[in-house]
Amino acid sequence: MSDDTTTTTDSRADIVDRLRIIPGERIVKKITGLEWLDMSDWDNRPIPEREWIIRDRVPIRQVGLFSGEGGTGKSIIELMRDVAHATGKDWLGSVPEPGPAFYLGAEDEAKEIHIRLAAIAKHYGVTFKQMIEGGLHVLPLLGKDATLCAPTKSGSIEVTALYKQLYEAAGDIKPKNISIDTLSRAFAGNEIDRVQVYAFAMHMQALADVADGSVTVLSHPSLAGINSGSGISGSTAWHGAFRFRFYLKSTKPEGGEQPDNDLREIEFKKNQYGPKGESMVLRYQRGLFLPEGEISNLDQATRRAEAEDVFMELLHRFSGQLRNVSDKATANNYAPTVFAKEDEAKKHRIKKAEFEQTMRDLFKANRITLEQYDKPSLHRYRLVAC
Repeated sequence: MSDDTTTTTDSRADIVDRLRIIPGERIVKKITGLEWLDMSDWDNRPIPEREWIIRDRVPIRQVGLFSGEGGTGKSIIELMRDVAHATGKDWLGSVPEPGPAFYLGAEDEAKEIHIRLAAIAKHYGVTFKQMIEGGLHVLPLLGKDATLCAPTKSGSIEVTALYKQLYEAAGDIKPKNISIDTLSRAFAGNEIDRVQVYAFAMHMQALADVADGSVTVLSHPSLAGINSGSGISGSTAWHGAFRFRFYLKSTKPEGGEQPDNDLREIEFKKNQYGPKGESMVLRYQRGLFLPEGEISNLDQATRRAEAEDVFMELLHRFSGQLRNVSDKATANNYAPTVFAKEDEAKKHRIKKAEFEQTMRDLFKANRITLEQYDKPSLHRYRLVAC
């Protein structure tokens, strides 16, 4: 009796040869043209090492999403990364693979990009000539059609002429990273259509493959994405379709404190092949967002001196007004808490925690001390300048 999955002209040997199955096994159905992975010699071959564009953050030949609210600093941070690739510098505590980088900017004019790159060049101690020689390529697309992928009448996603030019350039130059700023300008499809989202991701993957690098797409989260903390917009496919994902957001102040507009938090939301869940606090300084712990010694000294001056100014004013402040954290008139609410502190963005360290430093330097007041039996002490 013939198997209904074969034809009468096919011999069992022919089918076995096509399917590469073991003779004697039952043939469930006829399958042709599938290129099965040949693992026959893997017992004798060394396990390959995983390759990275940025170790433990960005895998090679993969696509990622970098989301954040408008104005939080994504473009600056992404430009810093591209310069780091081109000049062999560090980026947020990691050293990206050195090599060329593409930045497609559809939200800012060339003048603004010049200003930002000048600040980055100063920070890294490099020149524009060095960035160019390292392979940094910037394509300003503000006011131009920046669409890379668009839907057809049938709903399928096709690439544009700009995409084809980018694909050819990526194949020739082999950038370590291609930054696409921003998703809303590059993708003309429906962000809540899972099929279209995955189709867009597939075309970005093709760019990463031909470049032998990574592709990073910058995006804005929806209100729901901001409120939930997911940092995405539209379909959850935006999380599933990409192999790495960053989310930049403003930091939340502690109870009763004013927000620090210079602080951001970047969360490394997804790393398909490595650790995830890491976050880092960044501070805006000299036109850039840098890790809070990477402030230079000179900047730290300047900041400490500024905080000490403000602390002493407030202490003198409070003392002259007979408004006593305490060094005890449990007291209602705890100096760091009270001082952080004053206009001078808000002007210089000095928070309670910074005033606490300042107070400790001033005690060590013998610039402040405690003075007993009121009835001796009450054991009340106030801060005074020495």
